[in-house]
Amino acid sequence: MNKKRNKIWMVITIILSFIVIITALYGYRLYDKYKETLRNISEMDDEESLLDENHETNSQEPFILLVYGISERINDKGHSDTMLLALVDPKEVKVQLISIPRDAYVDIPGYKMDKLNVTYPRGGSKLMIDTLENWLDIEISGFVSINFEGFINLVDLFGGIEVDVDRSMSYDDPYDGTRIRISPGKQVLDGKNALDFVRFRYSNDGRHSSDYERMDRQQQALKALANKLTIMNSLPRLFSMMDILSDHVKTSLPPQRIEEYIKTFKGIKAENIVTDSIQGEGHKVNELWYEKIPDEEVNRIRKLIEDFLSRAENIE
Repeated sequence: MNKKRNKIWMVITIILSFIVIITALYGYRLYDKYKETLRNISEMDDEESLLDENHETNSQEPFILLVYGISERINDKGHSDTMLLALVDPKEVKVQLISIPRDAYVDIPGYKMDKLNVTYPRGGSKLMIDTLENWLDIEISGFVSINFEGFINLVDLFGGIEVDVDRSMSYDDPYDGTRIRISPGKQVLDGKNALDFVRFRYSNDGRHSSDYERMDRQQQALKALANKLTIMNSLPRLFSMMDILSDHVKTSLPPQRIEEYIKTFKGIKAENIVTDSIQGEGHKVNELWYEKIPDEEVNRIRKLIEDFLSRAENIE
């Protein structure tokens, strides 16, 4: 009887040992993949590396990040289609997102007054940041960018995002093949439709969307996606997400700093993500439409940013 019991315990011990070994190997592989992903998304050219060195911050200090989405095409660097300033407070685990009109008429260092979204093809993230710092009189600590394919893949990985579509969206562009068909109402959108939702601007019926309607949709989609990221509990999905991030996301933050912020913000509450947007009005210059931002609005945004940073710095 004892021999039989010993054999049973031996089998159980062997099985448990295998489980421990497999779990350890899987954990090591996951950790290795995680570190590799941080290195990949932190890859920068010399100009971007210099940018980060000039804007170094303590990991617990409040800071400002430029977050933007890129529409890339073959043999074309693309344009920054979506732009936000993220005011980040690691100590209180709070974020304020400020959407920026891509057609904002601004003074571009080394160039002339033009639309803000021409800065990316002309000078990459550095010129974008220089322009925003000069315009808003702020210091931006770095950037995070994602291309459209990465956004689509992330949304699909999480089974779509739930949004409230404010209107019927129908648009066809024969030049680039765009075809948008989204019905109004609360619904779950897959990656392709989620991208159409945040980009929708022109309509077949002539009722075009303003930059501000687009910015509201972008903020809604980003919040929905952020919520999906904070509740992720599938290891295979985690591996897939890291592949997507490696291929489609880029940042000027160093790997160690990214890791610190992931730990800090992984469980951020929805109410701790606040949104705002820079408001302006359509203005025609040389037969082209721009978004002219009044001085009062620029001052409001400067004050909002100053208040956020000083409030965070004063919290002990």
